[in-house]
Amino acid sequence: MPQNWFKPRGYRHFDVQVGEKFAARVQDPTFVSKHPFSPLLHYIKKEKRYKKCSETGERTIEEKNRLIKYASHRDACIYSWYANQLTQALDKYYSIYGIDDSVIAYRALGQSNYHFAAEALAFAQANSPVMILAFDVTSFFDNLDHALLKRRFKAVLEVNDLSDDWLKVFRNITRFHFVDMFELKSHPAFGPRFKARSKDPIATLAELKAKGIRFHPNPEVAAGRRRGIPQGTPISAAASNLYMVDFDAAARKYCDSIGAFYRRYSDDILVICKLIDADQAEEEIVRLIANELLEIQPAKTERTRFDENATLPKASKAAQYLGFTLHETGPAIREPSLARQWRRMRRAMRRTRRVAELRISTGKAHKAYTKKLRRRFTNIKFNDGTATRSIRNFSSYARRSAEAFGDGRKIIRQVKRLERVALKEIVGIKELGNGEKK
Repeated sequence: MPQNWFKPRGYRHFDVQVGEKFAARVQDPTFVSKHPFSPLLHYIKKEKRYKKCSETGERTIEEKNRLIKYASHRDACIYSWYANQLTQALDKYYSIYGIDDSVIAYRALGQSNYHFAAEALAFAQANSPVMILAFDVTSFFDNLDHALLKRRFKAVLEVNDLSDDWLKVFRNITRFHFVDMFELKSHPAFGPRFKARSKDPIATLAELKAKGIRFHPNPEVAAGRRRGIPQGTPISAAASNLYMVDFDAAARKYCDSIGAFYRRYSDDILVICKLIDADQAEEEIVRLIANELLEIQPAKTERTRFDENATLPKASKAAQYLGFTLHETGPAIREPSLARQWRRMRRAMRRTRRVAELRISTGKAHKAYTKKLRRRFTNIKFNDGTATRSIRNFSSYARRSAEAFGDGRKIIRQVKRLERVALKEIVGIKELGNGEKK
């Protein structure tokens, strides 16, 4: 019988993929309490972020590194099962304490980011003038205190002590070990294995030990600080939401008391309040976060005045939230998010053109094939037998966003410009060879 929480994972690790049979076994607490967890596999996910200075218009590029650590197939299956149970317990807890709509990350709420952003904009419009406060927690996953986390586990699971299986899971997400992927790829014995197209394990634990590959401990624990969980395991997101339950309840209670809007998306905190309450609200959020042994990044705290009735010209600055800008003149897709789509489109066009030119010049093809480009970068519709729908891509996402906001004229203009350029590029590629239409 299929498990609705279980999904096979295609990556390679230190074991092979598992199926429904193993998924059924992990629901036995005795099995989990005796399970030998493997080290995580660590790599650095680098993300380029393009920022535009509101005063000078100058664009800068920042690189953000995320330290990702992902579990072996067996361990990931176990974490998925326990994350499923934890999420159910959290949903019950949120409902009891009246914060069900305040925590919007890592939950199956049946809504997308644009729904949450539209809700925030609607509140700002209805209560204008307001101050939109956006906070970011410093090194969120790395700083979750283990004692507080364990206390929250007990509270939400409604137990005095964690059972052996839950304790095993808790210990392995706090006192974890990991293998550095760069060290593996640099090793003469294991490096070549990454290039092989295979579903076989990268290496067994016995091989790693025999070759002297180091199993690194949680760096915070190694430094004598009992804090930090890995970012990247199936239970990491649920555990981070669990850690913040007291903060969420306190922040929501305070915001309700001053008629403010409170939402938290992972480590991004949003408060929309009256102008007169802005200073106090910022101080209260900082104080409440300090209670959780965490810190707000002052440099990343943004204060944006939102006033639809202002007699002065509208300010150029807009609040940024979940990939959108919220401005008195209407919502739009954030420039960095839009720029990322432009870069992807340009790269895909160049790659397709190169391949087509090579294949046509060598006689392997007589025309360029652009169906995939159209599906990725244009607004293609199809009939599924019951209704006309759009293919799920950035174009359809933008249109759904515009619909959710109500007034999405800026968003439609943004995406149509991208589509026009994409179609022009596609026509140019189709002209290669004999120019026949596909």
